[in-house]
Amino acid sequence: MIETGGWGGIAHYAWNLCNALRKCGAEPSLLTNVRYELDELPRAFRVERCFDGRVRYPRAASRLLARLAALAPDVVHVQSLVSTRFDGWLWPLVRRRHPLVITAHNVRSHENVRWEEWTWWRVLRAADGIVVHTRESAALAARRLGPAARIAVIHHGDYAFFLPGETVDRESARRRLGLATRGRLALAFGAIRPYKGVLGLIGSLPAVRARHRDVGLVIVGPLLVGSEAEYRRAIEGAGVADAVTFRPTYVPHAEVALYFTAADVAVYNYREVTDSGSLRIACSLGTPVVATAVGAFREFLTDGVSARLVPPGDAAALATAIGDVLADSAAAARMAAAAHELAAVSWSWSDAAKATLELYRAVARG
Repeated sequence: MIETGGWGGIAHYAWNLCNALRKCGAEPSLLTNVRYELDELPRAFRVERCFDGRVRYPRAASRLLARLAALAPDVVHVQSLVSTRFDGWLWPLVRRRHPLVITAHNVRSHENVRWEEWTWWRVLRAADGIVVHTRESAALAARRLGPAARIAVIHHGDYAFFLPGETVDRESARRRLGLATRGRLALAFGAIRPYKGVLGLIGSLPAVRARHRDVGLVIVGPLLVGSEAEYRRAIEGAGVADAVTFRPTYVPHAEVALYFTAADVAVYNYREVTDSGSLRIACSLGTPVVATAVGAFREFLTDGVSARLVPPGDAAALATAIGDVLADSAAAARMAAAAHELAAVSWSWSDAAKATLELYRAVARG
């Protein structure tokens, strides 16, 4: 299994899937980054640290080809690319030597960079099998790749592995994170990119605070697109500098659950998306959710039952939904419990691993 970054949502996904595959009788080897974030977690699979961002692409690709030749795997399963610009030639080459499965965690390009878009679809066309997590993703991939593509809808597993071994209450979580222990907190968690609508969420905060004066907003995650100054100007311009904690930095695995425990509501004001690992964390950890009715959110969440869903781009509806969740803690707890039940029952890593093994067998036979 290829996961090149060693950190973040795809690394978390690969760790859980490899453990589940091992329990199902497979023998996965994870080829990941030299700075593998989850190295200290117990695991049942083999890890090789063979990717390094300081190494130029030709050498990195040569190393990978050499390791695959030495391992002689039955199937190569790609979770993330070595380069979004140059992998268009690499994976068709790998496909000549090994059956190839690729997971399309996101079918759409977030920033619409044409070269990266071309690379991604060329890579997918080279695959013997493609894993997607939602029906919408499958439909998009089928339209682009044609009827000959082998596309398997295999659900994303839950993220209960973030739960700490100790019980931590909300006040303790806030104290450990250096957040205000009083008042209520909304959370925007994950990599910061334009399609996630964080600027729109900042703009809606004054309306939320007009109804609930004690509400603060925590924005935390690595800033991947845009500038810190842009977000700070938006916070100042909205007049909410005293209510916003802006932390444009990566959250290590051990601190993830603390942020969701500290929050009264997790907000996902996405413009569009095919799936979100961050939202699945909120569901798995039992944090109430307000999200836009886009992409996969409409497939696995039900408005008023497991989350509040609002139209994308509707700042007034977003502010109202956040305010409603904060105003009725009992209803918020019921929605969070329903989402947690969904994660615990329907997002089984064991089921995902069994379906993945079936796909492996199919492409190996082919």
